[in-house]
Amino acid sequence: MLFSPEPKSSRKDFFDKEEELERLKKLSSPINLVLGLRRTGKSSLIRICLNELNLPSIYIDLRKFEDKGYITYKDFILDFEEKVNRLVKSFPELINLMKRVRGIKVLGNEVSFFWSGKNVLKFSDLLEVLDGWADDKVVVVLEEVQELIKLRGYDLLPSLAYAFDNLKKVRIVLSGSKMGLLYRFLKVYDVKTPLYGRAFSRIELKPLMRDEAISFLKAGFEELKIPFDRFEEVYEKLGGIPGWLTYFGFKYSEYRDFDRSLAETLNIARKLILEEFENFLKDKEIAKKRYYTVMKTLSKGGRWNDVKRALEAMESVRVSDSIISNYLNKLCEISFIEKYYGEYRPTDPLIGWVFSSIN
Repeated sequence: MLFSPEPKSSRKDFFDKEEELERLKKLSSPINLVLGLRRTGKSSLIRICLNELNLPSIYIDLRKFEDKGYITYKDFILDFEEKVNRLVKSFPELINLMKRVRGIKVLGNEVSFFWSGKNVLKFSDLLEVLDGWADDKVVVVLEEVQELIKLRGYDLLPSLAYAFDNLKKVRIVLSGSKMGLLYRFLKVYDVKTPLYGRAFSRIELKPLMRDEAISFLKAGFEELKIPFDRFEEVYEKLGGIPGWLTYFGFKYSEYRDFDRSLAETLNIARKLILEEFENFLKDKEIAKKRYYTVMKTLSKGGRWNDVKRALEAMESVRVSDSIISNYLNKLCEISFIEKYYGEYRPTDPLIGWVFSSIN
C-alpha cells in the first residue's frame, strides 16, 4: 500500500523506483551506497532489494545512536552480535565457523562477541567468516552509516577496505541521509585513508518533482478508492518528499478531512525536523543560537553575506568569516541546506517552513 506509514517490503507498494531497485539488486560493487534525504525511500528500497534477492543478510539501523554524543565499539558490535544470532537461528551451520574466530565465544546455539581487551573481535574477521560461509552472497546493511563518525575506540575503515579488496561474497550496503557527513566518515577523497580510490556503486533517491508527486498521490488515493482532487495544494505545502506525502495520504484515509490531515502532517514534520536538528546540536551548545539564526536566515534561501549580517546584527559583534563558513559547511554536511548557484537553501521545503516560523 502506497500510503502505509511503514517501510515498504514489496515492489508493488514502491512508487516509480524500478531503475534504482534493479541497480541495487546487482550489488555491483563490494560496497554500495544508497543516498538521499530523510523519508525519500532508502529503507524501503533496501528492504525490497533484500526480499527479492532472498540472500542471507544482516541489517543494522544506526539511527538508534542519533541522540548519542558518541558511540563505543561495544555499542556497535553488540548490535551486530544480536543480528548475527538471528542469522544463526536460520543457518545453524554458521556457528561452527564462528568457533574458529578469535573474539567470538560460542555458547550453545548462540555467539558472544568480545568488544575489548586482547581478544577483541576484529570487524574484518567477522566479515571474513561470513564470506567463507556464504554459498552465493551475504549482504551487510548499515543504515544511516554517517552516525559511525561518532564511533570511538575503533576504526572501521580498514575493515571496510579489507572487505572491498579481498572478500568475494560479502556485499556491503551503506545508506545515509546526511551525505556530506557520510563522505566525511568514509574519507573517500583523502589519499592517506583506507577507502581512497575505491569505486563504490552509488544510488541517490531524490525528492519527487511536481508531476511525480501528483502522480504518487493519485496512485495512492486510487488504490484506496478515495476521491481526492487537491493534489496541487498538497505539493505546495509539503513538497516532493515521499514520506511526507505518504503521511498525509495515510491521515486523509483516516479522517477524510483535508485541513486536519495537512495540519497533523505539518505538526509531525516540525517535530521530527527539530528533533533531528537538536540531535545535531548536542555538542554545540555554545553555538546553538547561532545555528538557529543561520537556519532562519536561509529558510527561504540566502547568500553567505546574508548569514554574516544576521549573526552580527544578533550579537552586535564581528563574526569571523571562517566561523560563518564552518557553520554553513556543517549544515550542508547534515543535508539541512544545500548550495545552489551561489545561494544556500533548505534541502526540503518543510525544513524552510519550520525555521521560518521560529521566533
